[in-house]
Amino acid sequence: MMIVVAAGALGLLAFAADAIDGFVLRQVVTALVSSGLAWGLAAVLAGRTAPDRRAAVVGATALLVSATLVYYLLILVVSRRWSGGSPGDWYGLRSLAVMTTAWLLVSMVAGPSLGLLGRMTRTAPMARAALAAGVACGLLSGQGWQEILLTPPGLPWAIRGPDAVLVHGIGAVRLVEVIVPLAVLAWLATRRRLWRAWPVLFLAMVVTATLSALFWRLLGTAANHLG
Repeated sequence: MMIVVAAGALGLLAFAADAIDGFVLRQVVTALVSSGLAWGLAAVLAGRTAPDRRAAVVGATALLVSATLVYYLLILVVSRRWSGGSPGDWYGLRSLAVMTTAWLLVSMVAGPSLGLLGRMTRTAPMARAALAAGVACGLLSGQGWQEILLTPPGLPWAIRGPDAVLVHGIGAVRLVEVIVPLAVLAWLATRRRLWRAWPVLFLAMVVTATLSALFWRLLGTAANHLG
């Protein structure tokens, strides 16, 4: 029941974030409720609270799949932003169907992994729990690192005038996408006293964050071509 409620909330909040006026505010809310960080963290927590491995896999996967269906169903029925007049409707529907399918596939791949990682942080021996916590942090922060690395060094602070507030606000959002996973890692490590295995924790985080950033880069490129 909690999985159903959480999935509905995730999909609804992501849909609501799209309608927020103000670019910076929309970016902030999107980072908190409609991003790889937000949905991935929900899947990790679903796995962490699951009673066994099967429940962790099924629960986390069902959460992401259901939230994806809720989000795109709301777009299809409520906002109808795919609709662009008679000739454009078919293209809009095709694009919506492609994106829905793509994110469902991502959910079915990411759900089991994130669910198991979440459970391992609570139940596995220290070394494996530290590995799982580091990997989870790397996966959750990958999108933020990818966006930060795409920004030329010093560019945000070189901009002056009316655009400065906008650019600095976006930069703050990117930092949030990295700081929140690190805070989650600190919480997980403190709960299980995983700091004693800090080399495993740190190495797992760095390697996974690098691979995750590359994944988000490739996914963004593919989405631009498919959309």
